[in-house]
Amino acid sequence: MFAHHWLAPLGYALLGLYYALNGALHFRHFARLSGALSARRIPCAGATLAVGSIFQLVAGSMLALQLHAGFAALGLAVFTVLASLLMLDFWRATDAAREAALRAWQANLALTGALLVIAGC
Repeated sequence: MFAHHWLAPLGYALLGLYYALNGALHFRHFARLSGALSARRIPCAGATLAVGSIFQLVAGSMLALQLHAGFAALGLAVFTVLASLLMLDFWRATDAAREAALRAWQANLALTGALLVIAGC
């Protein structure tokens, strides 16, 4: 077995930063993203986007810093599944949009798996 004690902290940092940076970037593209939520009939689209983005930013930062990492990872896993169900409806899409949504679902399932491993530690 490898004894690289720096690999786990690096993994926490990379996964946490992925979520934290995406949460922060949502504010840069707030109008476009809240419009996409509105188009999907998400209630209070702007507030929903703000709360979700802040959650990603805070929980991702907590994961990156390994502060209550299990709780942060579990919250991010639930967030990822809910966001996928709301925004990646491949079952309604066709052609290239369907393929893109399926690929995003696959990536999100892998992220969810990693988060659940961390939550279970």
